[in-house]
Amino acid sequence: MADVTTTTEAYLIAQKWTKEVELPFYKALRFQNLITQRGSLVQDGGNVINVPFLGTLNARSKSASTNVTFDANTETTITININKQTYSAVLIEDIAKVQASYDLQSLYRAAQAEAVARQVDTDIASLYTGAGTTVAAGATVTDPNIISIVTTFDANNVPRSERYGIIGSYTEGDLLNVNKYVAYDQTGQTGVAVKDNGSDDSLVGRLYGMELHMSNNVVVTGGSGYDVFFHKKALSIAMQLPPTYKMEDSVDAIGMKAVLHCIYGVAVERSTALVALSRTTAA
Repeated sequence: MADVTTTTEAYLIAQKWTKEVELPFYKALRFQNLITQRGSLVQDGGNVINVPFLGTLNARSKSASTNVTFDANTETTITININKQTYSAVLIEDIAKVQASYDLQSLYRAAQAEAVARQVDTDIASLYTGAGTTVAAGATVTDPNIISIVTTFDANNVPRSERYGIIGSYTEGDLLNVNKYVAYDQTGQTGVAVKDNGSDDSLVGRLYGMELHMSNNVVVTGGSGYDVFFHKKALSIAMQLPPTYKMEDSVDAIGMKAVLHCIYGVAVERSTALVALSRTTAA
């Protein structure tokens, strides 16, 4: 007697599809909102922004019957080149659009927005190469490494407000293993350790006056990761054209072409207020 099984009756058993489409877990993007914005300067065109920097003047003791000495500084400038155009492009053929059970255009529009934002964030993260100081942490980030960053900022007169650090998940794990950051008898706080109780859920914590944010979009190259610590004035972005959609109903492709693109430039304005923290494995 033949058995009726799920194998023999496979074509009679319905498959079910959810109404919702699951999205990837995207990397947290943190850089752009924490740095200086200069995009308003190039909304009416142009491809270069010049930021003049005033030198430091000195005070002197006045001697009787002696003329004063005049400072004669040669001022400097920082240049921001608007030289980046990032895009994400998809072509949705009409046959796919007609036969699909989902709104493909909406799904891919959200994915394009994430892709472009991630590239902008990556370009800012890559400015670590312009850091005035690099702290080499080895395989594990330790409290002395963090203190070295703070000391660098203090030695360079970096204001204590608006200091930020963007760290990867492994660095966060290193810091959570530092007893003085997490133990109640050290912090006097139950369960929150270095956490901040504010409304910004991107905030990992606050160490020595620096806000820490976690993002796995920090640069990993040659097997080493590079966390970035900076003052808001250290880095800048000039978003000349914010992410903008261009769509075309293509006859030759029989489908909808969709491109999301933006035009911008990024720069290090104050290298002494930018510290890279290297980790010999992924940050």
